[in-house]
Amino acid sequence: MNEQGNERFLISPFLVFFIIHCSQVGVGVLSFQRAVMKEAGHDSWMSVIVASCVVHVLIWIVYKIFQSAPNAEDIVSLHAQYLGKWLGNLLSVLLLIYFFLLALTVLRTYIEIIQVWMFSLIGAWQFSLIFLLLTYYTVLGGFRVVVGLCFWGVVIPLWVILPMLFFPLEYAHYRNLLPIFDHSLIDIFRGAKAMTVQYLGFEMLLMYYSFLKHPEQSHKWAQWGNAFTTLIYLIVIFISLVFYNEEQVQHIIWPTLTLAKIPEVPFIERMEYIVLSIYVLVIFPIICLAVWSVSRGAKRIFSIKQRKSVPIILSLLFVVSLFIVQRENIEKLNMLTSKIGFYVVIVYIPVLYIYISIAKRFKKTVQQ
Repeated sequence: MNEQGNERFLISPFLVFFIIHCSQVGVGVLSFQRAVMKEAGHDSWMSVIVASCVVHVLIWIVYKIFQSAPNAEDIVSLHAQYLGKWLGNLLSVLLLIYFFLLALTVLRTYIEIIQVWMFSLIGAWQFSLIFLLLTYYTVLGGFRVVVGLCFWGVVIPLWVILPMLFFPLEYAHYRNLLPIFDHSLIDIFRGAKAMTVQYLGFEMLLMYYSFLKHPEQSHKWAQWGNAFTTLIYLIVIFISLVFYNEEQVQHIIWPTLTLAKIPEVPFIERMEYIVLSIYVLVIFPIICLAVWSVSRGAKRIFSIKQRKSVPIILSLLFVVSLFIVQRENIEKLNMLTSKIGFYVVIVYIPVLYIYISIAKRFKKTVQQ
């Protein structure tokens, strides 16, 4: 019996809430204010809402795609069914390359933050090796283990890190929010475009859809997961708007992390150390989910067992991360992954849905 047919490999619908939210809140939440406020200024909270609405629609489209093709187990079989073996597999491989870049970007960006804020003398390869060894152990445990990690990656940081962000409100200047609607719709939509890339991660649903016990029931939980992500981003952007001014944000690389320096505890001098240490629970599940998606895709396309493909994928991540050293290169990697991800969710997913809908109607017309 394959994994899709064996119920012990499947997960309950409500767990999709944690997978979606965990995959969306990564290193981007530490620095997204710069890009959004550069376009929409103090109206950037509107851009957050607009981007969220777009992602809600995209999640709906993903579910409609699989409802339109009930025989497809995942995006790999769907590509092969509607685009043929060669073109379908080519698109699937390109999608796996994107997931690989997503894992690499999250890994290398977090290592850079650790080096800058905590351990400047330790090499990136040491952190990378530790992360990837843990990833190997987790991914080979199966998809349910990865989902369990996503669950704790939401629950623990939520109760530890989020309360710390409210301490800066003691020094808040609420007049920074005024005047409302001071920016044009074009500026707000530009900010929404910059914000959309912060919601990336939900598209991995294309790979693990077949592991949902009752996929149709999980749709509402996926939407709630995205809504909760929006709430987190709105809280962070509002606190940032009333604490910083627009000029200050553009000169701070990680505004959210800087906010964590505000709380003062007698026995802890650097609160951001606590935040960064716990934040590994936010970062690690995203890397595991992306690596699992790549290995799962490799199994579906090339019939390579995940036990064999995972070491290869992790070795590639380790080697490539060694060549990305300078801050400029890390920034270029972030921009490349963001651009590819933007076109994957904004162009590829809707176009695929339209193509499948037309193909089904054409097939029905021919049969009649």
